[in-house]
Amino acid sequence: MFLRIKYTQQEITRVQSGRQKVSYFAFAASFAVLSIIAITLSNQEAFGDGLTSETFSATLGDRNAELLVQVNPPILTDASRSDAYILFRLYDANNNQTIQYTTFFISVEKGIGEDAEIIMPPTLFHTESGLLRLKVQPAEGDLQIFGTQEQFLNAWVADPGGTVNIQGPLFLEGGLYHLRVEIFGVDNIRNIFADESIPKFDSWLSVGDVFAQSIDYQGQPYNTTIISYYDRVRNFTFDGSNQQFRWSMPFDWNVSRIEDTNIFVHEEVKIPKSLAGVGDTTSFTATVNGNPISGRMLAVDPYSSQQELTLHYLINKNDIINMASEITEADSDMIFTLAPSTGQDTQTTGEILTDTGNINVVLEWAPDQLNADTESTLTLSFYDGFSGERIADDVNYNLRILDNNGSQVFSQTGLVAEGGTGTQTIDFPANENYRMEVEVTGIARDGQSVDQTRNGIARGTVVVPEFPSGSLATAAAVTGIGGAIIILLRRFAKIARGLGL
Repeated sequence: MFLRIKYTQQEITRVQSGRQKVSYFAFAASFAVLSIIAITLSNQEAFGDGLTSETFSATLGDRNAELLVQVNPPILTDASRSDAYILFRLYDANNNQTIQYTTFFISVEKGIGEDAEIIMPPTLFHTESGLLRLKVQPAEGDLQIFGTQEQFLNAWVADPGGTVNIQGPLFLEGGLYHLRVEIFGVDNIRNIFADESIPKFDSWLSVGDVFAQSIDYQGQPYNTTIISYYDRVRNFTFDGSNQQFRWSMPFDWNVSRIEDTNIFVHEEVKIPKSLAGVGDTTSFTATVNGNPISGRMLAVDPYSSQQELTLHYLINKNDIINMASEITEADSDMIFTLAPSTGQDTQTTGEILTDTGNINVVLEWAPDQLNADTESTLTLSFYDGFSGERIADDVNYNLRILDNNGSQVFSQTGLVAEGGTGTQTIDFPANENYRMEVEVTGIARDGQSVDQTRNGIARGTVVVPEFPSGSLATAAAVTGIGGAIIILLRRFAKIARGLGL
């Protein structure tokens, strides 16, 4: 039997208010056939914000279960809107096996707080394979679900590949989507959890949106693009007198919400290299709500395109918490500025963050003083981008270093950082500024398939010769500011001796 369902706004409200009735019916029906799941669950709520995928944990008896939630595509274009989906996968973390016959209770909203719009009300889905892929055809109007419903819970049944087709106002535009996910049952359609034991997850996942604007500078038009991976760009301006770009996006600065959230803000700015004084420089002054952005928070990429300079704002949870202490919760925007800097020296980057926010890479050089035609050893240490904890598993990565002309001076693929730490020997051919790219391609655990859900590219700068800022930052963190000054004095003394002073 093939069915189709439509949800109007009135029906959405009615379905939400009737959720407890659905849960009670399911529990009562399961009890009647004596097949309630006899396992212990850790009923926890997990939160994410500004990501395109997340993994949450819950304990199912002797199984350490994990739930992957992922939206695709990460960036909306006219072409990608016809091939969008949300993926749910519940699996046993001990052996990476998908847990079959899983029933999900899912709702989707767009936005946060009073501005949130219900896109899909709480709806039951069942998948025998354990994978659930909601394939979305974005369209104006009411939400429609195409498929069949099983008779026990009236849950929508995924096809053998795990797909359920949906048409409606999902992914019509980029921005922040709130997914409420409950694991209703596993292993059998009749094995369902009591309401108080249902694992519940709240995830805010983002779909990037492309904002394109032509600016006028000295009588010439220049096409500028901002890709916001968090929420939609608004209030864009360009001030030609100081060459400053300014834009904003909706943001909830409530500190309590931020502290309970895995949150990451990524803004990608593309500026024509033909825009003299802006697109042909690599040193910038950037702010978020007046807070300076530098180091790992601002990655400059002049090589990916011959026509455009690309900059990445990479703002993680701790950065946002620090900013929030200076910002009133009544503020409803995150405000960005960008302009070429004057009088600032470029420094070697000591830590770099992947463009997905998942992995932070700490970089240390030996010897401390980098010089051309001298072998230098780079140590890369990989950390979780959200918790800050050291990654103990093996990290697969590629490493590339380019000179000012965009030519590769070092390139290695298929590298492995065993236990989260890797080393490479590099010989810089000349004294100049270099661009480094560390591409994370997977995290490997013994006995499991490689986890590629946290992949991303981290970008940084290496200045030769210069004292690595990463080494100085590490010294300051370990020994305090006084110790860092002592280390600096020792290094200057060493240089002086080498010069015969």
